[in-house]
Amino acid sequence: MNPAHSPHCRACKERIRDLLSAGFGDCRINHRFPWSSYPEDYRNTPIGKHLERIRRALGELRGHRDFIKSAQMPPCDYFVPDPQFIVEFDEDQHFSRARLVSLSLYPKDRDWGFSLPRWLDLCAKIDAVDDTPIDRDERRAWYDTLRDLVPLAHGFNPTVRLYAGDFDWCKLDTGASTARDHLTELFGDRLRDSMRLR
Repeated sequence: MNPAHSPHCRACKERIRDLLSAGFGDCRINHRFPWSSYPEDYRNTPIGKHLERIRRALGELRGHRDFIKSAQMPPCDYFVPDPQFIVEFDEDQHFSRARLVSLSLYPKDRDWGFSLPRWLDLCAKIDAVDDTPIDRDERRAWYDTLRDLVPLAHGFNPTVRLYAGDFDWCKLDTGASTARDHLTELFGDRLRDSMRLR
């Protein structure tokens, strides 16, 4: 990545939307689902015990236990309706000690839409801290957890995560055929196995 390139480049986010639209035909940004943020609402689902374990661990990390401030899961970065999956664009602030804790408690018996070992490694290396407000890291880690686990309870494909620091996303070509190549490279087997490109 170009060191002069902004880590919060708006054009990068727009280019990812264009890539997804070219590849899948429809991509919605900042899409909101009417899904609860509280783990007790998933008690009778396969993800319930995982969410409760992660909430408890985040609360014990620094003693900030009241970090769930929104009754509904906040909007996702991108939503592709067909096939149904979410895409999250993770900048450095998402790789914190709180996120390391939550990721380390993810179920080990399933495939994710990103490399779990790599995300754990990025959390350890970047070790981002955002204390405004004081429990911001716990909040962010929790809402990222929800965006990874809750869609699975609704029959979605795994949430895909892209790391902003991998390269200058704004420079990617979004022509239909080139977009298809980029998406196949980014998503790999996940595209062949469960996602249909246009």
